[in-house]
Amino acid sequence: MKIRYRYWACQLGGWSFFTYLWHNIRAGEGFAWRLDVFGDKDFYSAFLIGIFSTHLLYLYLRKQQVERYRLGAVFLKVWGAVSLTALLIQLLITGLTIIEEGGWSSFFSSIYKSMDENQFHGVAANIVLGGIFLAMWCIWHLVVWGWVIVYFSLLQGRFRRIELENANRLKQAELDNLKTKLNPHFLFNALSSIRSLIAENPERAQQAVGELAEVLRSAMLSEHQQLIPFGKELEVVQHYLAIEKIRFEERLRVHYTIDPQIHQQTMPPMLLQTLVENAIKHGISKLSAGGDISISAALEDRMLVLRVENTGQVAETVTQTGFGIQGTIKRLTLLYGNKANFTIHNTARQTVCATVKFPAA
Repeated sequence: MKIRYRYWACQLGGWSFFTYLWHNIRAGEGFAWRLDVFGDKDFYSAFLIGIFSTHLLYLYLRKQQVERYRLGAVFLKVWGAVSLTALLIQLLITGLTIIEEGGWSSFFSSIYKSMDENQFHGVAANIVLGGIFLAMWCIWHLVVWGWVIVYFSLLQGRFRRIELENANRLKQAELDNLKTKLNPHFLFNALSSIRSLIAENPERAQQAVGELAEVLRSAMLSEHQQLIPFGKELEVVQHYLAIEKIRFEERLRVHYTIDPQIHQQTMPPMLLQTLVENAIKHGISKLSAGGDISISAALEDRMLVLRVENTGQVAETVTQTGFGIQGTIKRLTLLYGNKANFTIHNTARQTVCATVKFPAA
């Protein structure tokens, strides 16, 4: 319904404007903005002929489905339809003129009289009349081509919007799919940590379950959001680290360097938490003496920069096949394109540094 409304709005508006301009051009007087054309019945007849003829062309284009192709690819196919439409307009206008003049005899008499007045002596009247008809047909031919160009331009814009909407739906589906995988991935790691505590320290295991409940509550609140405030994400990370702190005790030391101005900056949920999970799983948990995790967040050149550095060294296979890392890269690409950046590398200090950069809101 909305598309049909736009079509008729363009038809009525476009032909009204063109017919008004056409009837403001008078022989010997040039162009001028006149209002008396609205009292001329020829104005309305030309307006209706234009709409009728181009609507027939529109129905043909719809039936042939040529609107799905670029204009250059269907030029020859459309050419014939445009030529016939222009011929139809010229024939209808000529027919109305003949009727207004009172028939063929009166029409030709007025033409011949006009030709004499304009000193067409010595030239065959039929040739001159044919030349005038051909010239007008060429003019209408150009007018109809202009209509076709506008029609295709509007349709191509519509198809681009549809393609963009479809791409956005696909991107949304991929992001939702990644989130459904990230949440169980996180839950598995947290439950593994709690399981190891049950036999050793049931009281601390109970405390860890409470922390896990807080993490899950935050995760559920952000389930239908693609972006959340950094402060909310930091709360989830702190609850998760509280669970791991119960398991690792003094073997896990956490340091924060957070710019207080960025708490309301938006970011993908579970992003920072995934980096911290990787630091625990592939770093701290593999070291008998444990280690340190340093989490920093700040604004740098209009980019939100998150860094998670942990004691240990990361294997190349982890960076290439680890779900958390690959999922992080894919989410950043879907949300920010090439404006986001993710790196993870071993440093000379026997630590691993994971850095995420993406545009600040």
